[in-house]
Amino acid sequence: MKFAHIADVHLGREQFNQPFRYNDYLKVFREAIEKSVNERVDFILIAGDLFHVSRPSPRTIRDAVEVLELPMKKDIPVFAIEGNHDKTIRETSVFDLLEHLGLLHTVGLRREPGKGEFIRSKKLSENRYLVWGQVGDVEIYGLRHHTRWQLIRNDGAVNVLKALFKGRKGILMLHQAVDYLAKDTPYQDAFDLKLSELPDGFSYYALGHIHVHRVAEPSQTGLSGPIVYPGSLERTEVREASHIIRYSSRDRKPKVIDNRDGPKGFYIVEDFQPEFIEVDARPFYSVRVEGESKAELRKKVEEAASLIPKDALAVITLEGTIKGGVSLAEFNDLLKDSGLRYYTFRSRVVGEAVLSKERLSEEELFTDWERELLLHLRVPPKEFSEGLTEFVSWLMERYKKGIPKNTPKKAAEVQKGGEKEETWEKGDEKPKAVKGPTKEEKPKPTEEKVPKKSKPVPKPKNPSSLDAWLRRGKP
Repeated sequence: MKFAHIADVHLGREQFNQPFRYNDYLKVFREAIEKSVNERVDFILIAGDLFHVSRPSPRTIRDAVEVLELPMKKDIPVFAIEGNHDKTIRETSVFDLLEHLGLLHTVGLRREPGKGEFIRSKKLSENRYLVWGQVGDVEIYGLRHHTRWQLIRNDGAVNVLKALFKGRKGILMLHQAVDYLAKDTPYQDAFDLKLSELPDGFSYYALGHIHVHRVAEPSQTGLSGPIVYPGSLERTEVREASHIIRYSSRDRKPKVIDNRDGPKGFYIVEDFQPEFIEVDARPFYSVRVEGESKAELRKKVEEAASLIPKDALAVITLEGTIKGGVSLAEFNDLLKDSGLRYYTFRSRVVGEAVLSKERLSEEELFTDWERELLLHLRVPPKEFSEGLTEFVSWLMERYKKGIPKNTPKKAAEVQKGGEKEETWEKGDEKPKAVKGPTKEEKPKPTEEKVPKKSKPVPKPKNPSSLDAWLRRGKP
């Protein structure tokens, strides 16, 4: 059995508001599908975020159809789940259109049973079906992206994933960040699941959401199969840059470093053993230049830019302490003849030193309660609104236990320096300035208001019932 595992395609995105980036995202998706077809895989998995927005443009839908027709013409089924960028609270989505055209099969919880040669269904309640794929003797299960408090409830007493997929085997496809593999990513402190919360029994865990490719073997996790993230097909932010250039005040020349997360691509999996397949993503350079004068910064920017290929993207950050600061308008003509496909300047230059007695840790800045609350709030507004009911229930339970009155261990004494932050992108006539802090204002004293006691939130008769969870609305 051989299959392809793709995730985080983000079709339709015009990164940096540049139309050519739309074609970059489309090109690598076509390349991944073509390589999968040429490998004669038995099926293809798309583990969420096929599109960058839940309402893609007609052009994006047309291009997705043209690419997905390639495996359909070879009778290779495609199974998919909705990621946080794809999902919608409406009854139908663009996935329903693609499914109607026979281009893919959406697995997970559905209001109606699935149809097709490769689809199986089981009725769970009056209007809920578990729909999964079947190719030969391999079963393909999945669930679209959910927030943590939708999946893990009542302080861990209810685990929706383990209840839903109990006794299942084969492949489990999820679009969630698992803490064990989220280190050094934006999800390190905002993960969706702990490793111990994944249901056991599957031969392969096909995940999406984390944009770097990572594999955790059963010997590392104790689970029955490997946990695999293929990462995004294109570079979606600066931290995913293919190369890093650092040019500090101590360096005689700029240093070029390959990103430790490696190239972009997807996995071809044979007998549940993944092999990474690279795609031709556009080179992306993250450049940091430090100087003690404007002249030094300009000179170093030119030297660093000479190491960047002409077709690349470049995000150039200026750093240092320079009296009076710098204006990015003084740099916007510096690379106009460099031939770079696109570049943008960012400034971290300060006009005065920012003083601090010591470097403070997270524990010294926030109480345990504050850090726990921030972890729950660290989700996009759309996801927060969808999980509002679960969040309120968690908050009420927390208040019942009592809010600890401990305070941060230490307080920082920082002298504000009137810092300004600017960004400039190729094509801008003037830099975009963001005013920094000015004169500090003393907060007015306020009286602490004690909230009135409210009636306790009624609990369901059987909070651990999967059927009760399924009846609350569209998953």
